Amino acid sequence: MSEINNIKSTGQADLTANRNVNVRADSAAAAVTGATEQSSDTVSLTNTATQLQSLQQTLSDVPEVDSGRVEALKAAIADGSYTVDSNELAQNLIGFEQQLN
Repeated sequence: MSEINNIKSTGQADLTANRNVNVRADSAAAAVTGATEQSSDTVSLTNTATQLQSLQQTLSDVPEVDSGRVEALKAAIADGSYTVDSNELAQNLIGFEQQLN
């Protein structure tokens, strides 16, 4: 390990400078060559990806809140006709809790 620490950097600056010049020249040549060539890359989606994309578009068109249902529930609560089935509510809470575990 001490050999690595004792490396002297004499003469390496010239090597690095020359190497950087060559890299820049090669990069510039590659950029010019790449600019003149036409790319023929293509992308194709699987049937599943196409279906998912279609489903995503369909879901984005559906409103997040059913305003009609909200108004009906507000009216039922306001006039006292809305009732809660406590057994069904308890079963739903238990089912939800079991899904979390």
